[in-house]
Amino acid sequence: NRNVEFGAKWELFDGNLSFRTALFRSEKTNERNTDLSVSLDQNLLSGRRHTDGVEIEAAGRITANWEVFAGAAGMKSRIDAAAGQQSNTQGRVPVNTPGYTVSLWSVFRVTPQWRVGAWLEAVGKRYANATNTNEVPSYRRSDAMVSYEKGDYALRLNVFNAFNATYYEGVYQGHSVPGTPRAAQFTVEYKFY
Repeated sequence: NRNVEFGAKWELFDGNLSFRTALFRSEKTNERNTDLSVSLDQNLLSGRRHTDGVEIEAAGRITANWEVFAGAAGMKSRIDAAAGQQSNTQGRVPVNTPGYTVSLWSVFRVTPQWRVGAWLEAVGKRYANATNTNEVPSYRRSDAMVSYEKGDYALRLNVFNAFNATYYEGVYQGHSVPGTPRAAQFTVEYKFY
């Protein structure tokens, strides 16, 4: 593997918020591929792929009561060379490689005891096979949180996938793993000193 990255980082609002960006290229050579004409158990050290991309990230406090973490990446991935049964994948997008990912987590302290937060995530379509004939669609999902903290204890309610979006967490050649439907979790914390 070879990775090349060029980036920069800035500190804003007296160091309370950091901003980072990077351009990158990742190359993989001698990739393991299965040659179905020989054996399911035998791998060929062949193939080459690359990913070109850009990342942007911000993390910190916008105000004393407002925390944020946000990130986005855009990627262009291609299979540059493949051998044997995989030779028809040249020029295709590698399995489970989205064109973009976006995430945003923000928490706001409403009062000294109460906090509310939200998580947003978006992922581009991904292919489930190297010939790009089977794909799972892009998705957007969101979570929500409210918490109450006082002294030694805290109460927190999280709602995952708040709008009950249909999405897939894992993408494989033979199957896809669906994401969690809407779910709630209530947590009680107590600190022992």
